[in-house]
Amino acid sequence: MSQSPLSQATDDRLSEMLFQGEEVEEEFTVEGARVAVTTHRVLVFTPDGDGRRFDHADRPNVLDANVETTGQGSYVEWGVKTGVYGAVMLGGGVLLKTSGILDRLGTVNAPEDAPGSGIAQLVSLLPKALGTVTAGLLVGGGLLVFAAVALTALYFTSRERELVIERAGRDPMRVPVRDDDAEDVARRLRTAVGTSSKPRSD
Repeated sequence: MSQSPLSQATDDRLSEMLFQGEEVEEEFTVEGARVAVTTHRVLVFTPDGDGRRFDHADRPNVLDANVETTGQGSYVEWGVKTGVYGAVMLGGGVLLKTSGILDRLGTVNAPEDAPGSGIAQLVSLLPKALGTVTAGLLVGGGLLVFAAVALTALYFTSRERELVIERAGRDPMRVPVRDDDAEDVARRLRTAVGTSSKPRSD
């Protein structure tokens, strides 16, 4: 059986990366990546990935391997803030609109004995000003609520499953996965490295 281009490329890379006396014990293929467990290390090859194409960890430093679903948490943070601001503005606009205060102000006339014409102008401008504020609150609140929905949708589209290989003292190695057998790969990897009997730390 002929090897896939990924297998050929990573096999060539493996032979270059192995230490003297180091041997491959287990290999796993997930999506566009291969994970190799050697007598000394865990090697991860992602030739088509966006980040590092080759990463590794000494076997004593490998703590765990699991499949996690991750996403851009900043979308959630900004979505919640935007939604709260939008709801407050929208609620204020609806309250002003339904309270009838604009209609009541429209019927108010300045006292005939009021000094000067300034008060009369102020009274006549108040309904228009409040009407503009109400419209601004309704439009701005609606736009912010729409933006919050869009940010939430972006978060869900950014979510992906990853094979996460925890290692001591460094950030974990992350490999995007879509296969249904990704959980089985994580279990076999834990067994190969010798972490399967260790409890996970929450």
